Amino acid sequence: MVLLYTQQTVKYFRVAPAAIWAFDYCLTFEHEVRLFNSVGRWSLATVMFLVARYSPIVWIGSDIYTTLGPQSVQTCLAAYLAAGTSMFLILVATEGLLLIRTLVLWHDNPKIKRFLLVTYLLVFVSLVTCSVFGESFLKSVCVPITTASSVEEAMTLERLIMGQFISSAMFEFIAIIATLYHSIRLGSAGIRTVSRLVSILWKGSLLYALSLLVISVANIITLSSPLSGGENGILDVFQGVLHGVLASRILFNLRVAADWNEEHSMQFTSSIPLSRLRFASRTIPMSILPDESSA
Repeated sequence: MVLLYTQQTVKYFRVAPAAIWAFDYCLTFEHEVRLFNSVGRWSLATVMFLVARYSPIVWIGSDIYTTLGPQSVQTCLAAYLAAGTSMFLILVATEGLLLIRTLVLWHDNPKIKRFLLVTYLLVFVSLVTCSVFGESFLKSVCVPITTASSVEEAMTLERLIMGQFISSAMFEFIAIIATLYHSIRLGSAGIRTVSRLVSILWKGSLLYALSLLVISVANIITLSSPLSGGENGILDVFQGVLHGVLASRILFNLRVAADWNEEHSMQFTSSIPLSRLRFASRTIPMSILPDESSA
């Protein structure tokens, strides 16, 4: 009875993220429409947004199918391959958007920007390596008969998946440190007040990076815990969905900050009457202009 209850709880945890994604999608659909109406030409950030926004659908669908649908080796392999691919794409896109936001914060420091880019590249290589090696162990999860070798391969696959989550958590931790260091650097330079744009970027980067890190650490803890019956992977779908949700909000918030900065810059410019603007001549010194000398 306890085993049946545990298995049912695991199923609930694997299906529940669908409701979270659908609810957030309804809340932010208007922001998405505004985003694409304001985008003149697609960029890497736009592609990352689409990947992070819609890849959770594949992960949720494949996970629901393997949890509630009929079981066969071929469908199991296809479902787990789709889930693994979508997980990889979500993590790459989420950390990529977090990188873009942190780079905007450090736009005036080439050294920090290079460090963040190199760190993201290392994380990307780690994600690719774990994903490629993990595909070779998928059969161990889908075999109808459990053997000692299949159990060992399943544990290896679990470690590779946990390696992807650890890589993401490391980059999120570095993004948090970079954001905090930016604030400390401003304080040590004697800058007590910053622009609203920098404040939005700082608070948003810290909030999203902390949220992503908490989810990653919680998933790593559950994966490394000695649980059975699928309980140790109970939060993996939650991590994928919440990473996609937070990644979308990273770009939405960044767009709002950029729009606010552009709007207030235009207001500042329009508040200066153009008729009163005068520019000095490059050939005639202002001190010997005729009207000044006659006066």
